Amino acid sequence: MDDDERIERYQRRRESILTVLLAVGGALGILVILIIITWGLVLYVILIAAGVAGLILLNYFLWGRGMMEATAGEREEEQVRASMERQPWELPETEQPRHL
Repeated sequence: MDDDERIERYQRRRESILTVLLAVGGALGILVILIIITWGLVLYVILIAAGVAGLILLNYFLWGRGMMEATAGEREEEQVRASMERQPWELPETEQPRHL
């Protein structure tokens, strides 16, 4: 690896860090302004949104993931059945039968 590649890699890393820092700083600035304007009411809105997000995650872990695992066999059977029903010319080029 030569020096130009190393310098370019460091520049990309610095650009990424700068982008993240500016985004976080801007978000915090907007949050402070909203807290001042609404006298702290926006904090309750943020807490409610975090609570709803927590309930969504809880629902996914209790029900969603289990349902995905329970229906995995049915999805696989449907994919096999659909691939058997397709005509050879409808298959992607990598799956088409090769005849000499």
